Amino acid sequence: MESLSYALIGQRLKSARSAAGFTQRQVAEYLGLSREMISYFETGSRGIDMVRLAKLADLYGRRLTTFLSREVKSENVAVAVKFRAGDLAEDDLEVVAWARKFALNLHKLDRLILEEQQK
Repeated sequence: MESLSYALIGQRLKSARSAAGFTQRQVAEYLGLSREMISYFETGSRGIDMVRLAKLADLYGRRLTTFLSREVKSENVAVAVKFRAGDLAEDDLEVVAWARKFALNLHKLDRLILEEQQK
């Protein structure tokens, strides 16, 4: 079991950002921060607050626990939304985050219904 640290959270953030196809600059604009601050978060040089972490979880289509769990769980779900990251305007990131959050919540509801039906 790994110890939760800024560095571990940062590694997970970087991995999720890369998998989602975003640049540090795009993420910085989405959060209203400098690109350097995103780099600090990803290297673990600085901690990230929960509000920003939750926004990034939505943008990346991940559960918040993906970044905060001491263990990496195979059940972590990533929601895929197809787009061309280079063609996105700053306002489009809000739509991508909403779509991924919606899809992740839909997945959770589907699992709850399935579990209820199996009882």
